[in-house]
Amino acid sequence: MLLMASSGFVLSACSDKDMPEPAAGGGSSETIPGETVTVPLTINTADVNDINISRNKSGEYKIMTNGRDPWFKTQALTTDIPLEAQALSFEYKCSKDIKDVQLYFGDPISTDRMKKFEDMTASPSEWKSYTCIITSSIREYGWGKPGDYLRIDIGARKDVLLMVRNLRLRNLTPEEKSAADSEEEHWKNIDLLEERLPEYLKGSYSSEITSVKVGTDKVTITGVNNESGTVNLGEVTPYEDMLLLKEFKKPSLNVPAGTFTITLDRATQYDGYNYDRLLSKFVLVTTDSQGEKAVSFARYVDGEGIDTSKGTGYVDYSGDITKGGEYISERLSDLDHLGLKAVMVHCIPSIVMWTSEAEATSRGDQVIKHRYMGQEYYFSKSFFERQDKILMELQRRGIAVFGVFLLRAETPNSDVTDRNYSHEIGMLLQHPDYGLPGTGVFPMVNLTVPKAVNYWAACVDFIASRYSDGSHGRIHRYVFHNEIDEPAEWNNCGWKPFHVYVDMYNKSIRLGYNIIKQYNPNVKVMVPLTQKWTKEELTATRNSFASKKILEELVLHSQKEGDFDWGVGYHAYPENFSPTTWLDKSATFSMNTELLTMKNLEVLDKWLKTPVNMYQGNKIRCCWLTEQGASTPNYTVTELNNQAACAAYALNKVKRLSAIETLIWHAIADNDTEGSLNLGLHYRQQDIEHGSFAPKPSWYVYQAFGTPNEATILDPYKRLIGITDWDEIIHQVND
Repeated sequence: MLLMASSGFVLSACSDKDMPEPAAGGGSSETIPGETVTVPLTINTADVNDINISRNKSGEYKIMTNGRDPWFKTQALTTDIPLEAQALSFEYKCSKDIKDVQLYFGDPISTDRMKKFEDMTASPSEWKSYTCIITSSIREYGWGKPGDYLRIDIGARKDVLLMVRNLRLRNLTPEEKSAADSEEEHWKNIDLLEERLPEYLKGSYSSEITSVKVGTDKVTITGVNNESGTVNLGEVTPYEDMLLLKEFKKPSLNVPAGTFTITLDRATQYDGYNYDRLLSKFVLVTTDSQGEKAVSFARYVDGEGIDTSKGTGYVDYSGDITKGGEYISERLSDLDHLGLKAVMVHCIPSIVMWTSEAEATSRGDQVIKHRYMGQEYYFSKSFFERQDKILMELQRRGIAVFGVFLLRAETPNSDVTDRNYSHEIGMLLQHPDYGLPGTGVFPMVNLTVPKAVNYWAACVDFIASRYSDGSHGRIHRYVFHNEIDEPAEWNNCGWKPFHVYVDMYNKSIRLGYNIIKQYNPNVKVMVPLTQKWTKEELTATRNSFASKKILEELVLHSQKEGDFDWGVGYHAYPENFSPTTWLDKSATFSMNTELLTMKNLEVLDKWLKTPVNMYQGNKIRCCWLTEQGASTPNYTVTELNNQAACAAYALNKVKRLSAIETLIWHAIADNDTEGSLNLGLHYRQQDIEHGSFAPKPSWYVYQAFGTPNEATILDPYKRLIGITDWDEIIHQVND
């Protein structure tokens, strides 16, 4: 789910300005230079939705959208298209920007046969050319036969006037073909990596790297070389995929046979950038007739092998933090009234970084300079001064804080001008495949190029250094990204198969952990997951992975490439957000339950206490329930009482399950961004009937929990749950 900004920062979007109505006519249709193959297409004007459409004598279509789902279809093909026809092109004029352009490749029409393409920018007076490269779609869907057609979706806005002419399929230009070939190679590599990763993780080697330790200025690698020939030490950066490399970076040659120790400078330079080997993994490599290959598992720095001398001022939280939640920055007194022990803040690099002082000045901001690997990076002074005040208030109250690293979604032609916002940095840090095939709320970070890796690392380094010693407040735990089992919506990096996707995520949390550990010796980085424990949906365009499956894959990565102290940030929402979570049908007391909700948290508790899943085999991984709530869509008395019972039920569960530290209730208040869901402990700010931010019955449950008044307020809800004693809500997991 979308996390509400609890740090006082509000994201705002700029709407398109209305443009003059486009005029018909105005010049003849033109072909693209080098266009030799053309397949004209006509629109099936009888099969449209939410548009009025007509065609003039010149063959131009006039389209006016009149609803929120406007689309039209082409007439069906009568013959096979030529092999060269791999681009859809047309010319257009339009009164407003058209966002979220989608092509459906019929027949049939389904989201599994849909691709998203670039926005159409407003152009009321001049004809503009628009092209969609459909090479991969033709191959993937077998499209282009007699009877096939396209459905073209043109955004989600009413009253947009669009003129279209010269609709056709055509051959690619040399530049387009080069780009299409690169894309083809990109996807071939993804397929190859997906094949190789499970083989690697389940394999075995006679040689190994047994330890990697990173000091203030040196890296020490130890291991055992049992190979008979020449062996070199390979190094793999985050922006490289080890299993696709044909040539490794080799910081040390001729590794001696038997037990060895190699010491390297921590700082180096790779690919034109200063680089910190804290982020690398190391591997033994040899050369044969096929080229270079790994002869050991790669190994990152050990979780406890990172120099923490920068973290001497860090103080961790203490005491029982069962009762966590969110807060409204303008109403910090709510923290005291509720007695919250744990809360969340957001860390969004593209919102708080500038490319230069000049860029900040142009937006009316100043900068805080931070030096990372010999380069200065610029952070928003206005934002962090506000953030400092909030975090100091939380620190004064002894509240445990977790920070969530997220990225806001970008589009190439964005005209957003938020004060604390750099579109250039946003585009750099957003994964290059974001938006393919659908657009998610949050993108995955781009760790595919060295510049992006350094910018992301610099941001993590700045925030960890600023919020560890207590001088500006503290962040104790971290979450990287959001609901990673639902990547299309909440951690979008385009369609990716399972092993490739988890490998990408593993790189991100490794990088985060390694940097933060220097400043925060107690750091845990938590993996955010939804309640879909074993439920998954795998299609050609959209994957939803089982949370348990992701955790098991991360355990395997840690076993093979060195363990680190990652944990679980679970979102145990009830089934369908219903407040009667104790009735969730798909949540059972089995390790293979479909859903893991507030009802069956015992499953998560048992998973965490299973030795094979523990950090270093003997330490229970940190687990916070970082986002969950229950909805009261209609504010009926029954709904409100059930939500209060749900809060009492969940808090009492966590209190009795020792592997789960805290429950963060989402949201602190009902809000319009979540549609009909009313998950909050407060009513809306604009609620006239109940009063602005008035407390709901669940608020009083939260307030009373952990106080002498707990039994008086919470016990009456046992009747709704169907119990007489709170111990009855704990169940045995037998498998």
